[in-house]
Amino acid sequence: MNSNRVITGRSFWILCGFLYLAIGLTAAQGAEVSDLVMNTSQGYLLLTVKISDVITGDVNASAADELSATIIFSIALYEVKPLWFDKKMAHHTATNTIMHQPEPNEYRLLRSWDNGPPPVVDSLNKARLMMTEVNNLKLMPLAGLEKGRTYQIRVQAVCQDKNAYVFSPSGCFKTDWHTVDFTF
Repeated sequence: MNSNRVITGRSFWILCGFLYLAIGLTAAQGAEVSDLVMNTSQGYLLLTVKISDVITGDVNASAADELSATIIFSIALYEVKPLWFDKKMAHHTATNTIMHQPEPNEYRLLRSWDNGPPPVVDSLNKARLMMTEVNNLKLMPLAGLEKGRTYQIRVQAVCQDKNAYVFSPSGCFKTDWHTVDFTF
């Protein structure tokens, strides 16, 4: 009779382990920061970043008439300090906002990080893809970085609008922090 309790106890813990893994894998699926690329140009460290797996399904065009949604990218640059706390070098909040104008049926993208005129497209799918990226954001002047030092970029993206259905039927999303270390 004692052996039955051991088998039941083992079965319970095995079931708990499978449930833990299943929940972890389910939570891991969904929006995530991807395609993080760093460049230098005109004396600045530049960052290009995209979010993947955020757009699921099609959106009814008539539902998009009142469309306005925003994705907020939190981007931080740290100097990695061995045996001490990392030093924050720069922090940026980049926003992408999509607005639909029924007449003449176009989508305008307002980008806090882009000084040029707002891009205007006539396709909701193209506008949704453009919303998920930040291109050539000026992180920091190169003069503030030291050669041979290790730095870390941390990026997270959040959608916080009631009209987030434009990306996914489940609504808003929040990615995990994505970190990349590099030596300058």
